[in-house]
Amino acid sequence: MKKDFRKYIKNWIKENCPEEMKTPVKSEDQVWASSKISFPNADAKQWFEAMVSEGYCTPTWPKQYGGAGLSDEDANILKEELKLAGCRNPQINFGITMLGPVILEYGTEEQRQEFLPKISKGEIRWCQGFSEPGAGSDLAGISTQALKDGNNYLINGSKIWTSEADKSDWMYCLTKTDKTKKHDGISFLLLNMRQKGVTTKKIRLLSGVSPFCQVFFDDAIASVNHCIGGENQGWKVAKKLLLHERLMMSDMESEGAFDIAPNEILSSGSDFEGKSLMHKEINKHELRNNLIDLTMQRVKQESLSSFSEASLTLKYLSTEELQKRWELNINALGMGGLINVDQEDNQLNNIVKSFFYSKAYTIAGGSSEVQLNIISKNLLGLKS
Repeated sequence: MKKDFRKYIKNWIKENCPEEMKTPVKSEDQVWASSKISFPNADAKQWFEAMVSEGYCTPTWPKQYGGAGLSDEDANILKEELKLAGCRNPQINFGITMLGPVILEYGTEEQRQEFLPKISKGEIRWCQGFSEPGAGSDLAGISTQALKDGNNYLINGSKIWTSEADKSDWMYCLTKTDKTKKHDGISFLLLNMRQKGVTTKKIRLLSGVSPFCQVFFDDAIASVNHCIGGENQGWKVAKKLLLHERLMMSDMESEGAFDIAPNEILSSGSDFEGKSLMHKEINKHELRNNLIDLTMQRVKQESLSSFSEASLTLKYLSTEELQKRWELNINALGMGGLINVDQEDNQLNNIVKSFFYSKAYTIAGGSSEVQLNIISKNLLGLKS
């Protein structure tokens, strides 16, 4: 039966994925889920609609929530065949990779019906309201307050390093609903970003561009019905979402990273010995990436406990390796990498910008230093 499914998927991809969608994607060609979703070309739209119509963007979700209802095994076959064919990700969507799984686990049936089909179909762009100016590594130290007012919460405070907040439709947000408690006084709320009480301010980075924002709440409103997991139960929901975030960041290359700089660039400039060393480093990098990918596939098939523990190490290894990827790109460019990031858009400039931006990967989702502390304490049993 599984052999028949693999054959079916191979044929389905051949019939539905345009050839242009089997080439590496540039950042400007990525399709982001949104209430105002847009496509760089007709092929991208065709591929998106084909995947959505089959529920393949969320293959293991039940069909009533927009998924395909596939088993984990069949979903892995789908992922493998999409990767083998070189298919682009039809949509970038934090709702699929992070929020959706926790709504499935902790949400009410009404919350699942309201949000999951829209998430699967790419109709909402989500941002994550976790970190604050005074609460980063110590996430439970948040101070943004949500006070109940009838059927709503009134939210006041600020979030920082919020990716794509200025472009997002909704936010999943950690708030304090009981100031007398730390972990047990946190609630996980969903709120509309297109309301009067929400203000966003862009944060400029070293690369000259940035997805990060600071968000300010001034009596912003979230419905009581949009509290996931129950009031003051948000910490357990947040921990599970962070697990999914770490695994998503362990697979960052699926989010559209460039391939290593073209061989014609690598073949110019330095002496033969230098080129030979560079090729060896690239090969080592590709081998490490393959090992990380195989490990991730294995732990997903194991127990939830192993899945959780592995996410800590995989996030650390993957983001460190992704930084290495962009360092290799820059090294391969030689003197071509010494360009002004404010120059007009071209492939070399995009590589340099991405090199600078890659420094954020080992900070976002928990810095490498924090991850190593957690690993040493919780996995190795070392004393702090």
